[in-house]
Amino acid sequence: MSQVAIRKINDTAKGTAAIFDEIAKRFEEVERRAFDLFEERGCEVGHELEDWLNAEHELLGWPTGELAEKDGTYEMRISLPGFEAKEVEVTAAPNEIVVHATTKEEKKEEKANVLWTEFGSNEVYRRFDVPNSINVDKVTANFENGLLRITAPEITKPKQIAAQAA
Repeated sequence: MSQVAIRKINDTAKGTAAIFDEIAKRFEEVERRAFDLFEERGCEVGHELEDWLNAEHELLGWPTGELAEKDGTYEMRISLPGFEAKEVEVTAAPNEIVVHATTKEEKKEEKANVLWTEFGSNEVYRRFDVPNSINVDKVTANFENGLLRITAPEITKPKQIAAQAA
C-alpha cells in the first residue's frame, strides 16, 4: 500500500484559492468543449445536458467514489484505475477533501494502424464536502490497486458539562 501526499490547509481563506482557481479553469474548458460539441452536431437544440456531460467526462473524468462516516471519522474511497500513487494529490481543508490525479500517456511507436483510441493523458478532479469539520492534521491517504482510501477524523468538540448549584 502506497502513501499519498496530502496538502493540508487549516485556514480555508488562505489556502484553497489555488485549487479552486484550477477547478474554475477546468469548468471553463468544459463549457468551451460543450459548445464545440453543440456546433459539431450542427447547432441542434435539445442536447445541452448531454453535451455538457460528455465534455465533463472527456476533460475531467469522474471517478466513482464513496463517502461514509463511522465513529466520528469520514472514510472516502475513490476508484482511480490506471493511476499511480505519485500521480495522486489530496487536498484537505476543514470542510472538504479534493482529489486531483493526472497522468500523461507517452505516445509509443505503434506497429498497427490504430483506428481509434481512448488512451492518452488523463486527469480527474473529485471534491467531497464533509458535514462536520475535520482535523486536517490527522487526514491520511493510501493508494493500492487503483483504489484511493482517505481517512479524515472529525474535530472533536469538548463535552459540555452542566453546572450544578452547590
